[in-house]
Amino acid sequence: MSVTLSCACCGCDCRGECGVPPSTIVVSNPAGLDQIAYRVGVFPTFRRALLEHLPGETELDVWRPTAGTDLGLQVVDWWAYIADVLTFYNERIANEHYVGTAVQETSIHRLVSLLGYRPRPGIGATATLAVVASGPAPLVVPAGTAIASKATPGMESQTFETTSVTTFTQPTSVPAALPDDLSTTAAVDGPPPSSAPGAAQVPPHLRLLARGGVLVKGVPTSIAVGDRLLLRTKAWASANDPAVVVQVTGTVVERDPRGRKNTRVLLAGTGTLPGSAVAGDYRLARSTRTMHLSSLPAGATVATGTTLVLDGAARFLKAGDPLLVEKPGAGLGVSPGASFDVVRLSSYAESLWYANALPASPGTPPTGDVPGIPVVVSTLTVGVHSGANLAGYQSGAATVTVRAGWNDVGVLLDTPVATVTGLGGKLTLARPPAVAAGVARTALVEDAHGTGARVTLTPQPGTNDVTVGGGAGAPALRAPLTVLWDLVQVSRGATVRDEVLGTGQASLPGQDFALAKSPVTYLASAPGRSGDGYSSTVVLRVGGRYWTEVPTLYGHGPDEQVFETWVDDEGATHVRTTRLPTGAAVVATYRVGSGAAVPPVGALSQVLTSVPNLRSVRNPVVPVGGADPEPAADVRWLAPRSVLTFGRAISSDDYAAVAAAAPGVRRASAVLEWDAAEQRPTVHVYVGDDAGALASAREALAAQADPNRPLVVLPAVRRRAALSLALSVDVSFVAADVVAAVTAALLDDTDGLFAPGARTLGEPLYRSEIERVVCEVPGVLSTSQLTLTRWWWGWYKYTTPGPRFDPGQGGFFTLAPTDLHVSLAEVTP
Repeated sequence: MSVTLSCACCGCDCRGECGVPPSTIVVSNPAGLDQIAYRVGVFPTFRRALLEHLPGETELDVWRPTAGTDLGLQVVDWWAYIADVLTFYNERIANEHYVGTAVQETSIHRLVSLLGYRPRPGIGATATLAVVASGPAPLVVPAGTAIASKATPGMESQTFETTSVTTFTQPTSVPAALPDDLSTTAAVDGPPPSSAPGAAQVPPHLRLLARGGVLVKGVPTSIAVGDRLLLRTKAWASANDPAVVVQVTGTVVERDPRGRKNTRVLLAGTGTLPGSAVAGDYRLARSTRTMHLSSLPAGATVATGTTLVLDGAARFLKAGDPLLVEKPGAGLGVSPGASFDVVRLSSYAESLWYANALPASPGTPPTGDVPGIPVVVSTLTVGVHSGANLAGYQSGAATVTVRAGWNDVGVLLDTPVATVTGLGGKLTLARPPAVAAGVARTALVEDAHGTGARVTLTPQPGTNDVTVGGGAGAPALRAPLTVLWDLVQVSRGATVRDEVLGTGQASLPGQDFALAKSPVTYLASAPGRSGDGYSSTVVLRVGGRYWTEVPTLYGHGPDEQVFETWVDDEGATHVRTTRLPTGAAVVATYRVGSGAAVPPVGALSQVLTSVPNLRSVRNPVVPVGGADPEPAADVRWLAPRSVLTFGRAISSDDYAAVAAAAPGVRRASAVLEWDAAEQRPTVHVYVGDDAGALASAREALAAQADPNRPLVVLPAVRRRAALSLALSVDVSFVAADVVAAVTAALLDDTDGLFAPGARTLGEPLYRSEIERVVCEVPGVLSTSQLTLTRWWWGWYKYTTPGPRFDPGQGGFFTLAPTDLHVSLAEVTP
């Protein structure tokens, strides 16, 4: 909008600088304005025009108005004031006649009604709840069962109702009385069979080494700090196979997600183990027998390349046993190592030596009258690592130790998953699921804190495993997990039953009745009885017969038993019918309650309707799909674009408009991109901000998308950001309070710059915007050292001072409190 004051006498745009007060307004309205100029004058210009003579006027030449008691001047001021007020309202009225400039929702709704566009009313959210039975008897949950949420700070209690009757012949939440199973092999990698129904376990981290050691099942008592242990593969069958000598540096008791005690054995010497090593392939053993090389006769050969001679019998040995040969001060690590070798026993033989024999022939007694002193020795033939030679142990043989009799310290475990960041793959249950094997079924997975995700599970025949599908986008879950199989669908709204609206009069076509309570619940549905993609919950009976809701009465005859609903400016829903029979009672049953605000996880749990055998309900997943009435800002651009689509999405703007108009969708964008997998251009539609919005947009686009153009509907891309800046704060303000106010200006859930849904998808953020928001906080003088760090692909960080920060196609920035770093710059007085 542009208003230029011009001089009446000279016609210039000097705004009075030529010395003549302005008396006219030149109006200019270029395209794209959010407000138009329509006033031909304001009080000063009208007053000036009234005081000036008309051309040829001579009667008032002698009048010289004064500012004192001149009543004529007062009359002029009155008329100028009246003209000022009238032109003000003319301008406001003119602005209210255009969709782009109207500020009153009533005006916008009336204008778009000329296009046949109906602003979407508030939509009720839907949720999936799990029911828990009291006993093994069948459980029947009737349609209309009311379940309320617990009130939380800032959110009143909401009522949801089941959408249909659901029967559970054998509830899975209660263990069934089945015969003892003595044939099925017990699962060793899942929860114990005594766990509660639905107990599930995700596969562990497949790593042998974690947090400085290995995890041993239970609490072993046979090891102590300083012990030298042997870590080898279970398939160890040769000295060339991996075998590592390690030393215990400590033990730490850990509890798995279900509270069972295990022990983390901290080890030194594991540096040579491959990172891909898994616990199931290895065993950790402690030596129970220690032997020495023969020392008699002195100087005899007791160690050659592949043989060792012990100083006594060792009949507990058997072929294939591992032996650790080492000298004092031997090192750690993979064999062969510093002063140690791990060898494999090939054969064992006993022989008789003489302690006083010659070293070259220890098995021959001394000659002459000297009696021989016999000793029993064991000769071990061993397999050594390629390139190793045991002859080196001949030197200092008296100090060589041979360790044998290796007993496992315990069962090695892979580290259990404590925080589940993705629900792909499989889950292992405590017992085989009580659902059909091989058939996919929707279920809820709940974690230790009551948070969960909706997934599709497929039981595997003959096992306790279920494969998981549809877990993408699930929040991080804290083990242990529980699978909830018995589900019911609920939607927002409390039922108002049998409200009498009035009686019919056949002489009045199109009778209109206002429902007493509001807001009436509308639910997302395709194609929708009330409008595109949504239907009301109004059930109308006229004279004991049900009438059918239609989007509009246009095109329906007066004798058809149909009605339409519409919402007035106060938010009340009206029912408008075709011609009604005289005297027929008009009765409505409907539900009330809608909006984008939904109860948090776990809050929707208060059963208001008594249901036999129902103990409780679980709410691990927040309701989705709720939406506030379509705001005027959205109506401004959606209404014209809905006309341009003509029921078929062609351009990217068409796709974005159709998706954004779907119930529950708060923001959407579309772009034509090259799809590497498809090897052709594809329309990518990005939708925020929950799974319900994504499903609603897919339904809407399926009906209107060009069938010849590939389409992919994707969730909006969350771009993690970290913001760092320094503030110069007025010394008269409390710095801590200013920092808190800046934090709120950036992070507040409703009005903050980074508030959820505050920006359109793909909209870039500018450094100047951040500086403006921060500097508008009282006490902030200026900002400096401002940088924004962006994460791409979850791991790549890129820090830049701007001035433009782009979230990418379909993206938006999220700023967590821990990623906001505000410091104070020194202010010079």
